[in-house]
Amino acid sequence: MLNRFFKKRYSKLSPELILLFKQELSFSPKDELLYLDAFTHKSIAAKKSSNNERLEFLGDAVLSSIVGEFLFTKYPEKSEGFLSQMRAKIVSRENLNYYGECLNLEPHISYQRKNVVYKSLLGNVVEALFGAIYLDLGYNKTKAIFINELLLKKSDLSSLEKQNTDYKSRLIVYCQKTKKELTFKLLEETTKGKNKYFIMGGYINGELKGSAEGLSKREAEQQTAKKIIATL
Repeated sequence: MLNRFFKKRYSKLSPELILLFKQELSFSPKDELLYLDAFTHKSIAAKKSSNNERLEFLGDAVLSSIVGEFLFTKYPEKSEGFLSQMRAKIVSRENLNYYGECLNLEPHISYQRKNVVYKSLLGNVVEALFGAIYLDLGYNKTKAIFINELLLKKSDLSSLEKQNTDYKSRLIVYCQKTKKELTFKLLEETTKGKNKYFIMGGYINGELKGSAEGLSKREAEQQTAKKIIATL
């Protein structure tokens, strides 16, 4: 029964995960402990240092640098605004979750199901994985793996160019054009398990038009704006 809610931390990398690295990402790990931490969620780690939060932080920074460098080279004529928007789309939680699904990472992650928000789990592990690859194999190898095995194989850049997922900016533009005042306010902070949630409300001319929750205020504002746009 407990196995339905609790996935124990593995003591070594499984042959299946090592094979996944080789077949899907074209690399072989050297320091296996790094990858064990990358696939261990804080809900299950015995020690704070033995989970993927620090690697997730590092991976976020590394992927942002890799994608920024890639876009700067690929689009020499594009503006800073275009490059920033494209980078945001590529390293978004939604897109990283998609990569995690493509790689089928979930069976290899150690986590306590009842305390984890699944919608962000895969993207967080992708960040932690690339933080581990960076420490294990260096920046250039990490860049080659992400660009060649994920970005260019799993994403359609032309579709991403046309995709507008910045709902807050779209709503701001709408309100500016219609001469309406838009404000966002924090309605509530809640904690579920070990995760903190922010509930933001979106107001147009002082009237509450929608609200949504997220793991950050920024995410909650985006989801709130998305809901409001759907009603316009």
